[in-house]
Amino acid sequence: MKKIFIVILTIIIACFFVIWGMAILKCEVLTFKHGDEFKKSYEQTNMLGEMEYFKILDYSETTATVYYVSENMSGGNVLEFVKQNEEWVYSNWETIWSKTGSASDIIWPYWWHFIYGGI
Repeated sequence: MKKIFIVILTIIIACFFVIWGMAILKCEVLTFKHGDEFKKSYEQTNMLGEMEYFKILDYSETTATVYYVSENMSGGNVLEFVKQNEEWVYSNWETIWSKTGSASDIIWPYWWHFIYGGI
C-alpha cells in the first residue's frame, strides 16, 4: 500500500513539473519571439517605474498579456494589450504582488514570485 501511494505521489509531482515546465517554455518562446514589441510598453500606464524584466504570458494577433517585474523585485504587474491600428495599446493592468503589501496574489507559471512580496 505504501509503494502504491509513493508511485501515485511521484506521478502527480512529475505531472506538475511537466505542466509547469511547458508553461514556462511557452512564456520563454513568446518572450523571445515578441519581446521587442513589449519592452517599454509598460510606460503606457504612466505609473509604473523601471522594470527588472518581463515575460509574455499570452499572445495572439489582436491581444497580448505581459507580466512585468519591477526594478529591485518590488512588484509584479500583468498588463493586457490590444492591437489598434497596428500598435499595441494598454487595455488593463493588475498588480499581482508587491513588497509594499498592496497585493499578494500568485501568477501562473511564475507562482513562486509572490515570495518576493514578503521579503
